[in-house]
Amino acid sequence: MLETFAPCARAPGRPPAAARPSSAAPSRARLLTRAPGLTRAFVLALGLVLAVLALTGCVAPTPTADSHRDPAEQTVVDLLSAVATGILVADAHRRDLALGPYLETTAGDAEEAARSIADTFGVLQPPTPEADLLRARLTPLCDDAVNALADLRIALNRDDAEGVAEAARLLAHSSDALTLLQGELS
Repeated sequence: MLETFAPCARAPGRPPAAARPSSAAPSRARLLTRAPGLTRAFVLALGLVLAVLALTGCVAPTPTADSHRDPAEQTVVDLLSAVATGILVADAHRRDLALGPYLETTAGDAEEAARSIADTFGVLQPPTPEADLLRARLTPLCDDAVNALADLRIALNRDDAEGVAEAARLLAHSSDALTLLQGELS
């Protein structure tokens, strides 16, 4: 169904807009100056809304030990995933189950993910002395995992079976340490 709309009312004695010359059409600036109360009210209301949003949106949460513990636990879970990927890659290389370029790419992706995870946790500000202790414990585990994955990528690139085996041993050690910390954080 097609709806039609009636033209806007016009002042008596004034010709319709189509009959007026284009120079007689009111400009946008003239329309705004004709209704300064409406414009000022709108600007004031908009300013008030923005001020309320700014004041309520900028309230930071109170830092607690739990506010640092939760990201630490997530860091451990995510690092365990990257380390497990490295262990699987090393095993696939040892058993000759996949092509070298695939293994190198997968190890590189796991290393990049672990580095990003470690960096994300590393920039968090520990809010309490207990959080300092947790950070001091988790940061070296992050570094160990990233370094072991880098060693794996390098050994795969060189097709160095001994280097892959050593990287797998380091990754297993990282996995054990991270699993232990995960149990303590849960």
